Amino acid sequence: MKILSNQNGNISMAMMQVVFTLLASSSMAFIAYSDTLTTVNDCNMMQVFNFLRSEAGRGETILENYDALHEGFYLPEKIATIITSNSKSTYSMQSRLMNGDISQYGNINGLNKFYILSLVYLKNSSEFTTPVSMLNTSVKGFSEKAVRRGNSILNYQYFTDTDRTTNDTNNYFWGPDVMYGKVHSNTDIWIKQGGGGNNNGWPTFYGTVYTAGQIQSFSSSPPYSNVFRNGYFEHVNQLDFNPTADLIRAHGTAIGSTAYDPNRIMFVEVNGGSYSSWIGQVINAGPDTADVWTQYPPRGGTYLFRNRWTKYDTLWTAGPCGVSSGHSNISYSKLWLRGRFQGAQTWCSVDTLYLNDDCYLAGTMLGSCPDGSVSGSSLNRTDILGLVSEKSIIIQYGYRDPQDSTRYKPNCGNDSYGGIWIYAALCALGDGQGNSHRDGVFSFEYQHPHPSVPAVRLPGSSYVWRNIDLHRRKYPQTPSSPWPGNIDYPWYNPLWPEASPTLERGYIHLYGSVYQRRSGYVHRELSDPEYPNPGQIWSVPIDFCGGPAGNSYYDTVLDMTFSCENAPGATGSGVGYKRDFHYDNRFNYMTPPDFPEVHVAGNGDTYEMQSWHFKKPPRSLTVLD
Repeated sequence: MKILSNQNGNISMAMMQVVFTLLASSSMAFIAYSDTLTTVNDCNMMQVFNFLRSEAGRGETILENYDALHEGFYLPEKIATIITSNSKSTYSMQSRLMNGDISQYGNINGLNKFYILSLVYLKNSSEFTTPVSMLNTSVKGFSEKAVRRGNSILNYQYFTDTDRTTNDTNNYFWGPDVMYGKVHSNTDIWIKQGGGGNNNGWPTFYGTVYTAGQIQSFSSSPPYSNVFRNGYFEHVNQLDFNPTADLIRAHGTAIGSTAYDPNRIMFVEVNGGSYSSWIGQVINAGPDTADVWTQYPPRGGTYLFRNRWTKYDTLWTAGPCGVSSGHSNISYSKLWLRGRFQGAQTWCSVDTLYLNDDCYLAGTMLGSCPDGSVSGSSLNRTDILGLVSEKSIIIQYGYRDPQDSTRYKPNCGNDSYGGIWIYAALCALGDGQGNSHRDGVFSFEYQHPHPSVPAVRLPGSSYVWRNIDLHRRKYPQTPSSPWPGNIDYPWYNPLWPEASPTLERGYIHLYGSVYQRRSGYVHRELSDPEYPNPGQIWSVPIDFCGGPAGNSYYDTVLDMTFSCENAPGATGSGVGYKRDFHYDNRFNYMTPPDFPEVHVAGNGDTYEMQSWHFKKPPRSLTVLD
C-alpha cells in the first residue's frame, strides 16, 4: 500500500507490469512461432515421406526397363515445387540403385536383389523469412528399400526360346530324361516314350512345366500325372529371350588377347580360384596332297588322280594364368573349359564355348546338390558358376593334348558317373538371324559317328601308312565323286581318323540351369527319321553327314572290320547323352558375376519387397555417394 500510495512507486509498478506483459507476449509469440515451425516442418516431413515413397517407385520402374545394372546407377536429380495459397516449397530428390550384397550367402554378386537408396530434402521455402537451414535442418529424409526380382529366368531350370532343333524339327524329352526344376518353352514341348529310364519309357518332370504352345506326344497319349509330377500349364504368355553379354564385355577380365580371332583357341583349366591356359592358333600350313590308287595300302593297281587340299595345323603355346574368382572372365576366341571352380565365377566366349571336361564346384562333391536340398548334401555358400557363349555351348567329343598329342575323350563314359558333370547356369545367346543352324544351343559335338581307317603297319613292315581314306577316294568331294556315306568325311571327327568312334556317352549330370535360343540336340537316333538323308550326302554345315551312324565298315584290303561302339558302361542304341538335370535353388537368390539378365520381360518384371527402412540421414548428407 505504501508503494501504491507513492507516486514513484506507482510508476515503477506500472513499468514492471509493462515488462511482464512484454515478456509474456514475447514468450507466447515465440511459442506460437515455434508451434508454427513444428507444424510446417511436420507437414514438410510428411511431404518428404511421400516423395521417398515415389522415389522408391521410380527406382523400381528403372529396374524394370534398364538391363545393364552393375556397380550402381544414379537416377537424375528430380526437383519438385509445392505451391499453396500462402507458401511455395521446393524439394530435391536423388536415388541410387545398387545390386544386392547377399552377405549371409557369401560374397556373391546378386543381381536378383537390389537396393533403392533415396534422399529427399527441402531446398527452400517462402513460408519463412529466415533461411530454412537456420530454422531446422531436419527437413530431410532417407530410405533404403531392398527388392528382389520375383520372376527372373534364373528361377527356371530349363528355358528354350524355340523348342525346335537346328534342323527345324521336333526335339523330344524321352525315357532317360529327368528334370527336377521348372521348365518353360516359348513353343510346343514334345515328349515320347522310349529309351528306358524309370518311368515306363516316359520322361519325368518334377518341376512345373510351362509352354506357350502345348504338350505334344510323338507316342500314344501319355500318362500326364506320371510325366508331369508337379503339373503343367499350356498356352501361357511367351517370355522374351533378350539377353546380352554386355555386362561381361564391360566388366569381365579378358583371357588372352582382346582382339577377336576365330582361328584362336583358349584352352583353360580352372583350379579353385585361379586358372592356367594354352593358346592354340589354327594356321594355314599350305597345300597338301594324296595320290589315289585303285589299291591302298600298299600302293598298287592303277594310279587315278591326286587329291589336293589346304592343310590346317594348330600350334599350341603356353597361355596366361591368373585369378578367376570374384569376377567374370571373357575369351575373344573359341574357349575350351574345364576345372574345379571356387568362389563366384562366370566364363564367357564371344565364339563357341566347348566344355572340355567336368565343370564342378570346389565346395560340393560330385553327385551332391550345392543348394543342400537333398539328404546328404550341404549348402555351398561361396561357389557359383556361370557359363555363357555368344554363340553355342558344346560338350566336346575329344581332343589331342597340347603337350603330347595324346587323344582323350573325358566326356564319354558310363551311365553312373561317366559322361559329364556340370555345376553351372548355362546361357547360349547366339542369334542366327533366321539361320537356325547359327542359333545358340546347348548341345554335343560329333553327332553322326562313322568309322574311318586309322594308321596301320602291314605285316612284315615297320612303315606306317597314314591318311588311308584320303588315298582311296576323292577329296574334297565333287557332285560326280561324292564321299561314301559309310566312312567318316575327313576331319568331321575331331579325332579323325578313328576306327571305333563312340556312340552312347553316358549322362549329362547338370546341377544348374540351361537357357538357349533354340533346342539343342543332346541325343540323336542312328538314322534320324525327321531329318532323313536318303542320298547319304556329306554337307556337315547343314547336318547332312552321310549314311546312318553306327554301321560297321569292313575293309577288304586290310581284312579288318571297323565299328562304332558305346562308351564302356553306357547303354542305349543312339548317339549322345541322357539327361539328369537338377535345379540349383541358390539361383533364386544368387547370381554368377555379370551373368546375362535374361529376365521375364514378356509379362513385365515384378519385384518382391524384402525390407524398407526410413532413416534419419546424417546432417552432412546432401548427395548419395
